[in-house]
Amino acid sequence: GVGVGFSAAALARVAAESEPDSKADKKARGSKGGDATRGGSGARGKGPLMVKPKAFVRREYPPDPCAECCGSGRVDCSECKGRGRTNFTELVMLPKDTWPEWCQYCRGSGLIYCSRCSGLGKHRAKIGFDLED
Repeated sequence: GVGVGFSAAALARVAAESEPDSKADKKARGSKGGDATRGGSGARGKGPLMVKPKAFVRREYPPDPCAECCGSGRVDCSECKGRGRTNFTELVMLPKDTWPEWCQYCRGSGLIYCSRCSGLGKHRAKIGFDLED
C-alpha cells in the first residue's frame, strides 16, 4: 500500500528519477549530468531517498507480571485519573472553548510508573524479613 502522506504524483516522480537516464535527457540537462533536485553531481551514484518504516514490534510482558499494572509497568495517574489534564477530569471531552490544563504529575500522559514494581512490570517479592514473636 501507499504510505500516509505520499501522493501518487510524488511516488511517480521518485520512480521516474530512479530509472536510468537516456542520452537525450543528459544532453538536455547539460554536460555535467547533475540533477538539481538531488543536489547536483555529488548525488549521482545514489538511488532515490525512500523512507522505510520500522515493523511493529509487540512488547513482551514478563512471565510473572505485576498484579497492579499487569506487566506494563505503568498505571493511571492518581492526580488526573488517567486523563492527562486536571480540569474537567470527569468528562471524556472538554467543553467547547476550553483549553486543557495539563497534569504536572504525569506531564500530560495520564500514566505514571507503577509504585509496586517500580515500572519494571515484574512481580516483586516482599523486601525484608518478618520478626517472629
